[in-house]
Amino acid sequence: MGLDPLGLEFESYSVPEVTDELRQQTGPSYRLAISSSSGKLRVQAPSAPALSEVAERARAIGDKVVLSKADIGVIALALDLKRDGKNPIIVSDDYAVQNVADALNLVYQSLATFGIRQRFNWVYYCPACFRRYATGDHEVCQICGTKLKRKPLGKRNAKRRQMSR
Repeated sequence: MGLDPLGLEFESYSVPEVTDELRQQTGPSYRLAISSSSGKLRVQAPSAPALSEVAERARAIGDKVVLSKADIGVIALALDLKRDGKNPIIVSDDYAVQNVADALNLVYQSLATFGIRQRFNWVYYCPACFRRYATGDHEVCQICGTKLKRKPLGKRNAKRRQMSR
């Protein structure tokens, strides 16, 4: 969304998968390359335990199927940085990223949207036979083979742990 790490006055981090998601020869890919080479942005892989914890929490609340590998990596890296005594802020307009970050008590900030107001737990269901699945472990109904849909099972107010603008 245009975050420029060169203009920030604090340490910035990303994960290798974000680089893979960016289309080459675009503004964001150039900013990432310049920021990384200048030392303003550190590209770092998260730990395996943090990746597992994020994936499990995302699965438990029903967001795992909509998160990319990069999304999970960013959240896991923030978890590692928090455990190292830093105060990471995840910058993302992705509501699922914010939902999982909120569930893990991580600070997040959106750039172009208002961000989440409520945190959802999702349930997956078959629109044909109405079977329900607690997690998004399946893409199709195990009974009739219809593609599953999801809807909020429960919601609560997000803690809105965002940095001030």
